[in-house]
Amino acid sequence: MKPWIETLKTPRGALLLIAFLVMAIAPPFIRNDFYLDGFILIFLWGAFAGSWNIISGYAGMVSLCHNAFFAIGAYTSTLLFVRFHITPWLGLFAGGILAAMVGLLLGLVCFRLRSHYFALATLAFGEVISILALSWRSLTNGSIGIGLPIQPSFYNMVFEGKLPYVYIGLFLFLSVVAISYAIEHSRLGYHLTAFRENEDAARALGVRTGRVRLVAMGISCFLAAVAGSFYAQYISYIDPSSVARLQISVQVALFVIVGGIGTAIGPAIGAIIFIPITIGLRAFLGSSVPGLHLIIYAVILIVVLFFMPKGIYGTLKERFASGFHRWERG
Repeated sequence: MKPWIETLKTPRGALLLIAFLVMAIAPPFIRNDFYLDGFILIFLWGAFAGSWNIISGYAGMVSLCHNAFFAIGAYTSTLLFVRFHITPWLGLFAGGILAAMVGLLLGLVCFRLRSHYFALATLAFGEVISILALSWRSLTNGSIGIGLPIQPSFYNMVFEGKLPYVYIGLFLFLSVVAISYAIEHSRLGYHLTAFRENEDAARALGVRTGRVRLVAMGISCFLAAVAGSFYAQYISYIDPSSVARLQISVQVALFVIVGGIGTAIGPAIGAIIFIPITIGLRAFLGSSVPGLHLIIYAVILIVVLFFMPKGIYGTLKERFASGFHRWERG
């Protein structure tokens, strides 16, 4: 595994470090809540997309049910807070653990399926959770939703301004990037990649493909639920349409594919591209052109897949690496 310090000495590492420092230092100097909200959403969806990438990017098991784990995290922390007054700081871990357990059970059942069959099975599971969130009114309050009490305090994870949410989101975002990087350069990551490229060859080399996929699934679902819990605390209101709809899973898949699937930084790049587009369209056009952002998403996806089949980060990494090696050879 390449040490962090060696990575930071490379041009790519230096650029990433500068980018992270800018994200950490810039928010206190931004007085406009609109722009701070943009930072928070980029961090939130970047982290969520990174969680999806762990099972779908590194292992190649395309999940269309991560909206379910996002919803499990959001509802678990919210219900524990509203009904039992348990701090969301603990609730987000409870939601993560519950989502990981559900994800492991789903993996045990569905990992026998391959390719689009697995994707369809996860799609069905995501729809089941969405229907449960809508129908189980005694627990979720159905389509009416659940509002969190606005009582600012650290215990409640409720703050008067947006700046604390910016740094909580940044910490979550950087944690997911760090975990993804650690997986990518660990034995687990190598085994997941081997499975993705050729399952029979991986098994012949002694890779326990079932076990490594379950580990990846557990980590992925845990992080997705934590992102859902943070979303619930930031918005202070959840309902099935905001945390359990299928569009959430499709959206993060687009982020990762465009940014660079199977890379630690790709999901972040996708979020940085798409979230400002969505915010800008809603701010300047409102509801006058419904669905316009989805059309733009589709155009960007087609262009990237046509010219950069490995995603933006994967393609740039490949091109810069080859150029750097040519420069070294002189």
